[in-house]
Formats: sequence, C-alpha cells, structure tokens
Amino acid sequence: LAMSTMDIIKLYGGEPANFLDVGGSAEGEQLVEALKLLNEDPEVEAIFVNIFGGILRCDNLAASIIQANKENSFTKPMVLRLKGTNSDVAKSMISGKEEELNIFYNE
Repeated sequence: LAMSTMDIIKLYGGEPANFLDVGGSAEGEQLVEALKLLNEDPEVEAIFVNIFGGILRCDNLAASIIQANKENSFTKPMVLRLKGTNSDVAKSMISGKEEELNIFYNE
C-alpha cells in the first residue's frame, strides 16, 4: 500500500519525501513521535496518511493523531484515509475536529 500510494502521488505531480510502514507493532507513543517529526520537518509540506487497518486498528491511529496534535499543534495539512478495523470509530473520533487538527478526511 505504501509504495502504491507513493506512485500515485508521483503520478499526479507530488514529490513524496518518504513513507513510514507502521506495521502492526507500532505503539501509540511511536506513532505520536513519528507525526511530530514529520510536522517539524521544514521539507515536509503535507502529511498523507493512508492506512488499511488490520493489526494496527484505525481507532488507535486516530487517538495518536489527536494526541500528537495536543502535544505539538500541527502546522502541516494532513490528508487522512483510514479503512479497516475500527475505521468507523476512528472517523467518529476525528469528526468535528478536522479544522482544529488541520485534517482533510478522505473516505
């Protein structure tokens, strides 16, 4: 999924900086730290999160995004696509907070 996502971004004129394969072993604090690093990098213009939740549940990722924003307000826009385990829960967690989190939620 990560390589296909980067290919599509490139196809439409974007320049992906890198990708992070969080796998199933990522803990909340690791996800928060990864988001902070991306937000602080001056070369990063936007953050694109494309997750098909299986082992890593979408609600856990949503909680990490909310926590990372509390600790270090996002200055970069984030496009978020969550599908899979608990994606409906994740959507309800983010719903109404898109402007505060600077998130564009894509179904």
